[in-house]
Amino acid sequence: SLLSLFSEIAVEWHLDKNGDLTPDKVTYGSEVPIWWKCPQGPDHVWLATPNARTSRGTGCPRCNVGWTAGSVRSFVESILPYLPTLTPAELHVCFQQSGIAEASGKSKSFIKALATGRFPLDEVEKFVANEPSLVDDFLTGELEGLAAAEEADFLHDDLSIIDEQVEATQAEAELPLVATKDALAALHFHVIASSDEEAVQFLIASALGKLWRHAYEHPDEAIAQAQAFTGGEYAGRVRDTFITEFKAATTLKIPPGYDFRPAGQLAQPNLMQRLVAVRIRDNKRYGNWSGTGAGKTLSAVLATRVVGADLTVICCPNAVVKNWEKEIRHIFPDSVVATKTWEPTWPTDDTRPRYVVQNFEQFQQSDSEGRIKAFCEREQVKFIIIDEIHYAKQRHAEQMSRRKRLVNGMVAAEGEENPDLYVLGMSATPVINNLTEGRSLVEMITGLTHEELETKATVANCMRLYQKLVTLGTRWKPNYEPQLIKKRVEVDCTEYLADIRALGKKHSPLALEKILTRARLPTILKHCERGKKTLVYTLYVDEIDKMLYDALTAKGLKVGLYTGDDKSGLPGFLDGDVDVLIGSSSIGTGVDGLQHVCNQLIINVLPWTNAEYEQLVGRVYRQGQKAHTVNVIIPITYASVNGERWSYCDSKLKRIEYKRSIADAAVDGAVPEGNLRTPAQAQRDVMTWLDRLDRGETAQIVRTRITVPLSDSDEVAVARRLHTYGDFSTMNARWNTSRSDTLAKRLLENPEEWEQYHTLYWQSRESWTVVPFQEMVQWAAERQGHVIGD
Repeated sequence: SLLSLFSEIAVEWHLDKNGDLTPDKVTYGSEVPIWWKCPQGPDHVWLATPNARTSRGTGCPRCNVGWTAGSVRSFVESILPYLPTLTPAELHVCFQQSGIAEASGKSKSFIKALATGRFPLDEVEKFVANEPSLVDDFLTGELEGLAAAEEADFLHDDLSIIDEQVEATQAEAELPLVATKDALAALHFHVIASSDEEAVQFLIASALGKLWRHAYEHPDEAIAQAQAFTGGEYAGRVRDTFITEFKAATTLKIPPGYDFRPAGQLAQPNLMQRLVAVRIRDNKRYGNWSGTGAGKTLSAVLATRVVGADLTVICCPNAVVKNWEKEIRHIFPDSVVATKTWEPTWPTDDTRPRYVVQNFEQFQQSDSEGRIKAFCEREQVKFIIIDEIHYAKQRHAEQMSRRKRLVNGMVAAEGEENPDLYVLGMSATPVINNLTEGRSLVEMITGLTHEELETKATVANCMRLYQKLVTLGTRWKPNYEPQLIKKRVEVDCTEYLADIRALGKKHSPLALEKILTRARLPTILKHCERGKKTLVYTLYVDEIDKMLYDALTAKGLKVGLYTGDDKSGLPGFLDGDVDVLIGSSSIGTGVDGLQHVCNQLIINVLPWTNAEYEQLVGRVYRQGQKAHTVNVIIPITYASVNGERWSYCDSKLKRIEYKRSIADAAVDGAVPEGNLRTPAQAQRDVMTWLDRLDRGETAQIVRTRITVPLSDSDEVAVARRLHTYGDFSTMNARWNTSRSDTLAKRLLENPEEWEQYHTLYWQSRESWTVVPFQEMVQWAAERQGHVIGD
């Protein structure tokens, strides 16, 4: 309770304005608005949630306490002694908050001089302390030549957008190549990456993450060190929060009915699973980005019981629906589970917790919208889990955009009816291809717009997204005991060049991979042995699965399949005499148990994204793997063309590596080497941030709620909106003939018009024979060398 853990805050509880509610009846992380009274004066009364007060430091606005300019300044000042121990991502937020791109005139020259590293640091410190310094002379123009002597490239020290394009060699060999331009280019800055309060929250959350990573491995040692530590404001706040959360997690009362027995014996939830349950109980909107095999599923099911959810909806890929159903019943056998339906039939007068497990395809059918709306009106959902959340936020295919809209619509509709709705997003790979997906994920969970999260692939933008993911969720990557060995095997495919050239420019990747599979077969056969279970992965299946099956069977091996149409081989691979399991993309997500019998993976056709690659490797390289080593074998085809090396496999691997660089930065905060701020630069960043706060300037961001309209079943409301705005053609004509600034202002003042337009748009599109943008995409996909703008 708030009283037991934060007694110093509980004493400010307003005794008259909160009714029967008292500090011993709410948790420290509650989101219920509470009235507070400051002892400094009878009129010092304000409204805030316990969570805001305990996690964000908000206090009496009349006394200027909480995350005001003064308190943020005090906090920033307190991190100065810790600069040498901050991670690159933590130092980066100091750089972003310094407002370095805002400078102009002589100030801009001064900042550039600082960035060269040639300006004496002691003179900067004098300037910050309001003592005479060289800075004064510089700003009056006497030392301006110093900046001209060496223009700083600090705005160019980050990751560029790496454009992906399909190219062809210009000689007689018209060979396909997925090329990746890897270069460092200009960094695109915003003045401030986030509000100052959010920057402070990130620094606290990031430091907490370090303590929790220690606690996951050595809990007793971590809590003992935390309790014995004494330090300044920054360290003290992190320590106190960690101790509070650790106590809440370790003393969490496991709800009745828990009976998880993976090996026949009762297995209690681990520390990560307990922490997730506690945090979503207290924060309501949360994300679990932990690695494969960490136990995210159990953490989610446990959380539904901890918060007392009567009805939970789980959105997940089709391949893991059965796994969710099975795991729910294993963890809490008293659960009532329905799958793949918006019209579940529940037992009469049954009060047991209920779960509806929906595959994402349930959000893209022609009648999905009406069925979802009816479901939301009929049922009161308390908890929504979005598993492998990137499946609902991809942007390329029409089905994916519809999924995202309707998942968002369900979350928004339930949130309108139930302010206490809990939303948990889950994925070991929350960023796959680009930062657009990451921003979409954040908005889906929070229900708020985050326009400051730019999606251009720069390190600065990756860091902003990373900061948001850190404060929004937790990430634990278990230390897997086996050693992971990745082996590239070179395969000369020169003898197949004539067949490849014959494909022409308009070939499909499948056609090319069929030819290259023939070249890889000897290598694949060499590494498969009788009695040694091996997983052979191929992204494309058509004819390739038969090619692999026939060759492996001819060698005398027992072979099974796990593809989109045929999953019959899995039982024999896990519990029988199947030597080789040929798997497609459907095996990359949600299939557990392979690690108990298999420690070798051969990749015939590589996936397109690093996220798919990581998920695939995670099938065998995960907790439960008993072997000392896990081998990943990748046959790499190549040929010599006019004296130059050509390799389609190399180009795909480069693409995966690029995607990994974005994911590493956005999900794990890994800033590329060579682009790190030096300790002296970090010191200046913090000083610049302090200087802005000293001037009373605090950065704040106001976010609007995201509302995604679902078709209304209220005929009166439908008729009123039709009368007010007209039909789709009328609205479309009015929008297209309006000035954009006038239209934007009108829609901001009246969001209903925006919602009505898009409701009619989606309804109208269902009857269109041709969707224009899809035709444009198809036209563009058949051409090379074009730069296409929207």
